[in-house]
Amino acid sequence: MHREVTTTVRVKLHSLTERKARLVEREYGAFQEAVHGDGNANLYSATKQQAGKVKSNKNPRADTEQPVVLRNDCITIEHDEDTVLSSWWFKLPVYNSEKERGDSIWVPVRVPEKDTHLLTDECIRDSELVHRDGEWYVHLACKRSVAVADEYDDVLAVDMGAKWIAVSTFLSDRDTQFHGAEVRRVREHYKQLRKSIGKAKVRSGAQVIERIGDKESRTVEHELHQVANELVARARERNAVIVFGDMTGLRFDNDEGRYVNDKTHKMPYAKMANILTYKAHLDGRECLPVKEYDTSRTCWRCGSQNTSREVQGRVECHDCGLDDNGDKNGATNIGKRAVGKDITSPLSTVGAAVAQPETQVVLKGTNGEMEPANSPDDVGLTLSEGSPRL
Repeated sequence: MHREVTTTVRVKLHSLTERKARLVEREYGAFQEAVHGDGNANLYSATKQQAGKVKSNKNPRADTEQPVVLRNDCITIEHDEDTVLSSWWFKLPVYNSEKERGDSIWVPVRVPEKDTHLLTDECIRDSELVHRDGEWYVHLACKRSVAVADEYDDVLAVDMGAKWIAVSTFLSDRDTQFHGAEVRRVREHYKQLRKSIGKAKVRSGAQVIERIGDKESRTVEHELHQVANELVARARERNAVIVFGDMTGLRFDNDEGRYVNDKTHKMPYAKMANILTYKAHLDGRECLPVKEYDTSRTCWRCGSQNTSREVQGRVECHDCGLDDNGDKNGATNIGKRAVGKDITSPLSTVGAAVAQPETQVVLKGTNGEMEPANSPDDVGLTLSEGSPRL
């Protein structure tokens, strides 16, 4: 099967002539006027349409700069080894005030060597012109189709939380790892830093806090990429499909007080899910969301919800006596739910081929008893022949 993935390639503009630099600066400034003002600024017509969409959809704050959205049918990037100044050139749409109409200019750009194979006209989608630290960049969005496997030997279930951004468990033997404690530490550090700066520097604190916020987001995103890399590498070791708890609605369905809400509602679950899905698809494996409701309070071993969590990190079942790590318990339930053990929407209904492996996948209880993790009846399939599939 195939999945669509979008990769952002950052190319840097360089060696601009004075005329081209003026045109780029004028277009960028006019876009800010169109986004924050009445929309009558002189812009390239397609770019002006994009400015209207940004204004209506994002309603950006007046003190923010928005990247210039470049429509994909108005941009082109070409490679030419014969030119001395640059081997890559980008056609940028601009408004020419001298001619009083839309125009375009070719500007030299630097392209990361690892991304050159992505830069074809059929792959490039709407992109952005960005101004950062005195330099000009174009963030090219490149969308393409990649093949992902439809046969797997195991399931890697991922539970997202506030203490650990991700806890991953293999369904076959409950081998568990904890990922991303650094994300919570970083966010707490910058939260306290912003609070202290706001009290000490009432007048200039806003500008300092804005710079800190930018650094925080970059640091957190770096950590999320590291966690996603760990999860994909872990799944690759056992040829496992990745399933993760869908956190949609968390902010609306849970109100545990200001302190807890601050920790859970601001964690970057959606960004983590997007990064993980993107990296898994690039690795050629499926990555699917699974409804997370009741996975934390349900005993993975007996299915009872007669449980308690007197200590947040532990879950106790009053029916079968289970005493387990709470996140590990939740991840196991996500994995069981994915293969149709206790849910009406197994993986087979959301695009992954699910079949019974030749060797039955079982879970071992704390008292040594063995329990099947899945059965052909659960997913409506018969025993497979040939290579095992999950």
